[in-house]
Amino acid sequence: MKAEIIAVGSELLLGEIANTNAQYLSEWLATCGIDVHYHTVVGDNRERMVEVVTRAQERAELIVITGGLGPTEDDLTKEVVADLLGRGLHVDQPAYDRIEAFLKTRERVMTDNERKQALVIEGADVLTNEAGLAPGMSLHADKHQYILLPGVPREMKRIIADHFEHLLGKETIKSRTLRFFGIGESALNDRLADLIRTARNPSIAPYAELAEVRLRLTAKAFDERETLEMLDTLEQQVLDEVGTHFYGYGDASLPAVVLDRCRKAGLTLAAAESLTGGAFASGLTDIAGASDVFRGGAVVYADAAKVNVLGVEQTLLDEQTAVSRDVAIAMAEGARALYETDLAIALTGEAGPTSNSGQAVGTVYCALAQASGTQVLELTYPAFDRGMIRLRSVKDAYFMLLKNIGHSDVMEES
Repeated sequence: MKAEIIAVGSELLLGEIANTNAQYLSEWLATCGIDVHYHTVVGDNRERMVEVVTRAQERAELIVITGGLGPTEDDLTKEVVADLLGRGLHVDQPAYDRIEAFLKTRERVMTDNERKQALVIEGADVLTNEAGLAPGMSLHADKHQYILLPGVPREMKRIIADHFEHLLGKETIKSRTLRFFGIGESALNDRLADLIRTARNPSIAPYAELAEVRLRLTAKAFDERETLEMLDTLEQQVLDEVGTHFYGYGDASLPAVVLDRCRKAGLTLAAAESLTGGAFASGLTDIAGASDVFRGGAVVYADAAKVNVLGVEQTLLDEQTAVSRDVAIAMAEGARALYETDLAIALTGEAGPTSNSGQAVGTVYCALAQASGTQVLELTYPAFDRGMIRLRSVKDAYFMLLKNIGHSDVMEES
């Protein structure tokens, strides 16, 4: 089934609000095994709305429309769809009663505009709105299914949660998200080109994120066990190709997986940060319960702090500068001793826009100290974005930890 999502509202075109509904609906429909081929945004104008819905009828079987169900004169969605389908509008009594009861709590009498919210298209299934007043609608006409939803995100999401198990029919549809780091979207697509091209059920959908890539695998069958087996098989095929970059499932984050892995291994962790200014530690401490693993971090931005807090030798700094392999090692070992931990990460480098060390902007050293010794990762990033250099440095440090702790206890999808 091909779908088109139409978002209605002049405020979307003016940039006053972001079209988050389309993103949410696309992800939801993907879990239903429905391909979204088009996103359209149209203002509150009858002529243009007719044009947009007519075009959608030509290229999609499922048309999902958000917005334009409210009480104002420019809320035109149901009127436009009803006219195109040759159907009338009538008052849905439960919706009317709900609006009336709400207004009574405000000591108000219903106006014609407020009554308008209770109008529904003839023959539509009415989707009660427990988070608002205007109900949604679902209806079939000719070869199309139409779903009309409020534009307020929390109302739209509540209606989907309450009413749309039937959209999936008798099939069981399951999705699984795999998360990867250290490989770009283009490289991942190249490595998985044959799988992505040939996969239909289960299907593979790649998504790029900040310095990460995720894959959504979706399978559908008439038996839940069969869908899970299909996902397991496809997941193994993916991991056979790019498993060295895999770190978790679902909404897992690199710092969350680091904490989980350290906790299961009984390891404690500390950090020493120069160029990242505490961002590595912040990512860990944003997560509740981090203190049972993460013991502390030192932000040693200036050379004097590296000497006074971590015991880095001044002569080493003078000879090699702060942006060097040996200084990264000294920082990591100093942090491990200071906080008496099993592991310690150190980050030093040049984030730009200019270099103070003589090293090229984008040069970063990440050191990991542990009982068996200290290792260093030398990284080079494009020099045009200071923020991205810092972000990538932090994520590379998390991933370095994961590769050293082992991948046997990857966080499961919730």
